Amino acid sequence: MSAWRIRRSGTTGGWPPRWPKEHRRADVSHTIHKILASIPDEQERFEAVDNPPPNPRGGPARWTHDSAKRIVGWKVDTPESVQEKVDAIHDLAADDQVAARVATDFLSRPAVASKTMADDTARHAVNEAQFDQFRQQVQYGREEAAPQLDQLRCMEHNTQFMDLVAACRQFTVTAGKIVPNLRGEPYDDGERETILRGLARVRASADWIENAVTRGEVDLDEQLQKLLKGSGE
Repeated sequence: MSAWRIRRSGTTGGWPPRWPKEHRRADVSHTIHKILASIPDEQERFEAVDNPPPNPRGGPARWTHDSAKRIVGWKVDTPESVQEKVDAIHDLAADDQVAARVATDFLSRPAVASKTMADDTARHAVNEAQFDQFRQQVQYGREEAAPQLDQLRCMEHNTQFMDLVAACRQFTVTAGKIVPNLRGEPYDDGERETILRGLARVRASADWIENAVTRGEVDLDEQLQKLLKGSGE
């Protein structure tokens, strides 16, 4: 192979340039060396090849293509963890038509549908989709479509109501998980200031929602706009 071809491929003798001969392992395949070559830190890379992960099926620790890919953050060939399986499904369902078919099949399973509807984000997406679909169906004249328009307004109102309830519940649930663990936690002045600025935006948002619900006032004044954007402190 010419010197130009060696520089072009980034290898010397088939080995990635990040693997000096003295750091290669005879019991580790060339492919795994190539995968681990993406570890940027030299010392970390050399230590990694000498310390294979435990064998999940028992026996001595050894490198596999997938275990090496997990170390460097690549997608594995055989998903094992929940997240890896979810990522694989996302890849296979990248096409909207396929994703819609998969979602329909999954939601036909009662346990899956129940867990999905317990998620605020998923429930909001379903509500919005139902509302948009119904709105598209109302394409008649106003007199002929009066009952449908009334139903459309009712659906929109219910969707907004549920979104507000979900937003309030999500904040209180999250706070309930975090705050009890703050006892004795030291915060420096900068950290406290950051949290207090965030709380100011939360209070401003809560006041804005209250005004919208009780008085129908949804417009933002200039100061509130700056505060919510983080530029009015």
